[in-house]
Amino acid sequence: MFALTIDQHRSRSGRDLVPELLAALSGVRTVLPFERTVGDEVQGLPADAATTVEALLIVLRDGHWQAGLGIGPLERPLPASVRAARGPALLDARAAVERAKGAGPVHVCVTSASAPVAAAQAEALIGLIGTLVLRRTDAQWAVVDAVDAAPTQRAAAEALGVSPQNVSQTLAASAIAVERAGYPVLVRLLEEADA
Repeated sequence: MFALTIDQHRSRSGRDLVPELLAALSGVRTVLPFERTVGDEVQGLPADAATTVEALLIVLRDGHWQAGLGIGPLERPLPASVRAARGPALLDARAAVERAKGAGPVHVCVTSASAPVAAAQAEALIGLIGTLVLRRTDAQWAVVDAVDAAPTQRAAAEALGVSPQNVSQTLAASAIAVERAGYPVLVRLLEEADA
């Protein structure tokens, strides 16, 4: 099982961002849904490795969070709420989020007592992907989002009021293709850790 514990950066000096994060995560398929557990902390159990990556990308892009991913078993039967769940995956998620508070600049750590090597490899790849996510400018995100929403790059360029060449150059500078090429590798590493 995959357990995510997500904690807001510098929550005492800023506004509460938990409702916005929960809204952003609401479309992610889960075993137990994301919810506020205490203060500015959110926990949830993504359904599988792919949805875990999806949730991590939402957290990374937002940029206001540190996250710990725990991989391992949970006590069965599962309760209705993640707050009542127990087991090694949640303990590993707690340990990982505590490490993430001191890890920068990506602030995502992975822990698995049962598969430490695969967890360390997944954490390293998340660090690379996260670095690309965090370095992307708002203008680059606008192009990436427009291309994702449009049937073609040309249509995205028309919607943005820029040339197709501008879209191609911005996509290349954003390194979105390089980032997304890492997703299947990350999914495989997470599945190995969960096996």
